[in-house]
Amino acid sequence: MKIMKLIIQNNLSNHNEEIKWYLSSQIIWIGKAKDFKEVEKLKKTSYGSFEWLWSDADTILFSKEDLSFTGAVIKLAEPIKVIKKNIDLKMIEEKNGTIKLTEKKNFNSKLSYIAEYYSREDTMISYSKTWDKLERVILVNMTGNFSFVLQNNEMVGFVLKNASKHIISDDIHMDEGIGVVESDFALQLSAFLELVEMMESDIHEIEESELKKSFIRIYDEILSHEGTNYVALRDTILNVIDYMD
Repeated sequence: MKIMKLIIQNNLSNHNEEIKWYLSSQIIWIGKAKDFKEVEKLKKTSYGSFEWLWSDADTILFSKEDLSFTGAVIKLAEPIKVIKKNIDLKMIEEKNGTIKLTEKKNFNSKLSYIAEYYSREDTMISYSKTWDKLERVILVNMTGNFSFVLQNNEMVGFVLKNASKHIISDDIHMDEGIGVVESDFALQLSAFLELVEMMESDIHEIEESELKKSFIRIYDEILSHEGTNYVALRDTILNVIDYMD
C-alpha cells in the first residue's frame, strides 16, 4: 500500500533537539512528546503505525487533522553493526521537507531490520526489510540531522547524522538540556557498540571476562566527563555489565 507522499519545503526544520537516541533501550524518539504517556494521548488523535499487544511495529504518528507527520518511537535492531568505512549509499535523491499520509488509515511499519553505525561519519542508518538497495530512494531531510528514507512512496528506513550528539539517558527528557560532546565521544561509542556486537555474536572472539574488562575500561575513560551523552553511555555500560554477571 502506498501510504506516503512527499511535501517539499524550502527550509529544513531546526528542531534537531526533538531527535533523541535512548542508548540503553535502543530507541529513536522523534517529536515533542516527552514520555510514553504523552505518546498514548497522541495516538487518539493520530493515524499511523502503533505497537499493540503481540505487535513489534514501530509507533509512527500522523495528525488526523492534516495527515502530517508528528512523531515516532522506533526500536533499533540489535546489535547495531559498526561500520568503519565511509557510507556508500547509491541511487539517492535528497529533498528537504516533511511527509504526509495519502489515506486516512492505520498501517504497520518496522523501520529497523538492520541498524548500522558509521563511526567515521558518526551516522546511523536503519534499514527495513523492504528497502531495496538496487532501487532509487528519496532522502527526506526532516531536520539538519534526521532524514526518513522513502522508496516507491513508502517509508523504508532513516538516517541520523551526528548520531552521538543525540544520545541521551533513559531517565532524562529532552528539556533537561544536552551537554557538550567532545570529539572523541564517537570513538568511545563505536568501541562500546563493537563490544556489544562481540557479546551478541555466536562466534566468541574473546572471553567474557576480557569483554567485561573492556567495558569497564571505556567506563573509566568517560567517568570524569559531563553531559547527558556521557551519562547515557555510562548507565548503559553498567546495565550491560549487570546483565553479564
